[in-house]
Amino acid sequence: MAGQLANGIAARRHGMMNRACRGAIVLLAPLLWIPQVTAAPQGDAQGAITQAQGLRDTGKFSAAADLLRTQLARSPDNGEVARLLAQTLYWLKDLSGARAAYETALARHPEDTTLRLQYARMLAETNERSRARELLIALLGVSATRAEADTLLGTIAYWEGDLTGARNLFLSALQANPNQEEAKRQLQGILSTIEPWVRLSSGGWRDNQPVDWATFGVEAGWFATPLTELTLRVQPTQYWANDLTQTVGLAEVAVTHYAPSARLETELAVGAVRRWKGQEAWDWTGRASLGLRLPRHVTLRGRFERSPYFHTISSLTTPVMVDTEAAVLHFGDVRGWLGETAYEYQRYPDNNAIQTGYGWLLAPLVHRRVVELQAGYGVAASNARSSRFVLAQPIQPFIPSDPRFDLSGLYSPYFTPRNQIINSGLAAFTLLPAGATSFRVDGSYGFHATDDAPFFAASGGQALLSTYPRTFTPWNVRVSLKITIREGLTLEPNGELGRTAFYSWVAGGVQLTYHFPGAQSPRGRSGPK
Repeated sequence: MAGQLANGIAARRHGMMNRACRGAIVLLAPLLWIPQVTAAPQGDAQGAITQAQGLRDTGKFSAAADLLRTQLARSPDNGEVARLLAQTLYWLKDLSGARAAYETALARHPEDTTLRLQYARMLAETNERSRARELLIALLGVSATRAEADTLLGTIAYWEGDLTGARNLFLSALQANPNQEEAKRQLQGILSTIEPWVRLSSGGWRDNQPVDWATFGVEAGWFATPLTELTLRVQPTQYWANDLTQTVGLAEVAVTHYAPSARLETELAVGAVRRWKGQEAWDWTGRASLGLRLPRHVTLRGRFERSPYFHTISSLTTPVMVDTEAAVLHFGDVRGWLGETAYEYQRYPDNNAIQTGYGWLLAPLVHRRVVELQAGYGVAASNARSSRFVLAQPIQPFIPSDPRFDLSGLYSPYFTPRNQIINSGLAAFTLLPAGATSFRVDGSYGFHATDDAPFFAASGGQALLSTYPRTFTPWNVRVSLKITIREGLTLEPNGELGRTAFYSWVAGGVQLTYHFPGAQSPRGRSGPK
């Protein structure tokens, strides 16, 4: 009886406790539910970030962007999601979408230095460098981001050709963080390109005109500043044509400079040329060029050059100096795209002139870090004011109407094209393996080329010059290697062959270049400790 009473009391107590627990659970349920609701989006965001990163790692950028957009709509204040979405859109080449995402995220999270650095890098890489500088300058006062900001500012200066500014910014980055690998690598690249250097070169040319030559040259260069280079060149050359020989010596000194603030590049060169055999003569050579670097990797240049001419047999005995004036619009290498258009006006000592216009464009078919394949189109047109095509034997014992009279002709003292137009297909292949050797082959094929070809015909007892429309197929192929023998020492063999309307040729050469590491540095330069 006592046991039953005890059991009954225990049961009633247990029931009361159950009812009390259920009541407490009901009362506390809202309090327990609130943290679950607030914590769930954060957990979902981290899962979405992990999933999006996995999609990006497998190249599924569109799917990653869609996932991040959905998550950002749920958690608009999540800076990590916003930053990852903006970067993913940039990788998708959606520049307007990436820019909008970055600007929105930056307005919500102005203190996010990683976001600011990522956005600045995108702007720098897409040529919006003024805005990139604005973002980076604000980070220079933050010790944690000083090295990264200096490095990216230095990269922008380097891309714009301001080697002096880039060098100083990379040095500043390394002072803030000696382990900043990007700054260290790019600074080393700048220093290696502005070391004093010396180059030995030799080459030869053989054609069926025939005018053959062999040359040997010595060049040396020194950088007064990272943007000002002085060069000296001495080059003797031996020419052969049938039984005729000619030795020519050329010496030249040149200075080049780039002013980043004005975007101006200048070059001045002056030299002398001397012939030792036949009609000995001295003359002067010169070169002046002024270039303006425009936005979008475009450079406008004006150039004047005075140079000797040695491309015909008669030019070996009759000195010919050519004055060339040119205007050039060059499109720099942008992700494998490369092009140029120009107009040239060449004046000769006899008051004759040749006008030439050309344009070409190469487009990337394959553009990778180690291999590049380009193809394109080029067109060139040239015309001389007067022809210099003359009888090969002007004095003969026969009259022109005599069948024994030789009506063959040649260009003397220089070549003069008549209404020459050449349409060409272009191609180039470059291989840059991880080793110390690079390889390049390029060439052109004139699939449609025409001119007014000269000839002599006997008429009325005279040999009269006339022309006829001609179609021909010019082509050329060039091959070059660059072999790094050891640090600072490179060997560059090259070869070329081709054909024009008048002759075929083959040529080859080699260059050996040595940069002096650790030589006396330009004023104000100091390397990282």
